[in-house]
Amino acid sequence: MHKLAASASRPLPVLVFLHGINAELIRYRWMGGGQEGDVRRIVSELMESGRIPPVLVAAPSAIVPAATAVARTSWPHFDLARFLDLTTARLGRMATLDRERILVAGHSGGGCNASGGVVSAALASPPVHAALVIDGCMEPDFASAIARAPATTHVIVSWQTQSWARRPFGAFERAFRREEVLRPAAPGVLRELEHLRPTEPMPHDAMVPLVLQRWLPALLSSDALPDLPCVSP
Repeated sequence: MHKLAASASRPLPVLVFLHGINAELIRYRWMGGGQEGDVRRIVSELMESGRIPPVLVAAPSAIVPAATAVARTSWPHFDLARFLDLTTARLGRMATLDRERILVAGHSGGGCNASGGVVSAALASPPVHAALVIDGCMEPDFASAIARAPATTHVIVSWQTQSWARRPFGAFERAFRREEVLRPAAPGVLRELEHLRPTEPMPHDAMVPLVLQRWLPALLSSDALPDLPCVSP
């Protein structure tokens, strides 16, 4: 836990991060395991620069082959409420979760399963504050599912085409917008689709820091929404 989070006197928002496919069955991917990066470091830099308030980062590991080998079926039984309960128990008296400010981010295979992963978290009760889909499979059935998130849940879907260009982006957007018409978000709640262009090597993995740096300040503080341009595919 970061020292700023440990010293906070009030319940803390939580970023729950779901990694992608994990054929190597690496524990704590994006949390010190593997070579992709570390979400804790990304969030720590945002806290230390004052761009976001103190926040907890929690990330389960998918290490059962059947649950992580194929992107579209990854995280088939993710139970957000149980995960938060386990996180609360592990923290003990060190910190208290703010259950009204839970943000769930699914990267790659963490944002592909139309009935699991970030979708199951976004449709959980009570509603999460935000669901971020980071360079997922972009399938129409997933689009319809994530767009059914509660009206008070921000939904942000971000992707790049530098290293993963052959995805059904048009069909995804049509399915998402069709569902959005049927189930509109509450005033001020985001339903955002954005095509980004990372400048770092390994664009697929570079999307994680890019999206978190772009959106966490807007979602966790009173700052204005980011003014980076969104480019349609």
